[in-house]
This record gives sequence, C-alpha cells and structure tokens, in this order.
Amino acid sequence: MASPTKKLKVRRALKKASRASRRKNRNKNHGSTAPNLPLNMPNAYEKAVKAARATSEK
Repeated sequence: MASPTKKLKVRRALKKASRASRRKNRNKNHGSTAPNLPLNMPNAYEKAVKAARATSEK
C-alpha cells in the first residue's frame, strides 16, 4: 500500500495537470485578455507626439 504522503503527491500532480489543461482550453476558446481591453488604441503619449508633429509641420 502506498504511503499517505505519496498518495497526496500523486493527487496534487493530477490536480495540477487537470487545472493546467482546463486553463489552456479556456484560454484557447475565450482568450486570455479582457474582451473590451483597447489594445490597439494609441496611448496618451503617442497622441501627444502626433499632435506635436502635426503642429510643427504646419
């Protein structure tokens, strides 16, 4: 019979593997970022640089 410690280690390893596969499947189906996160929007510094260039070119 296996010792309690060994059984615990095996159970933990199985749980860890199942959590990982569940997380990977969820990320594959739903993505890992928030749906309304504006990743393709320019930030404030980029807007300021563009505005400065536009005024200096005129």
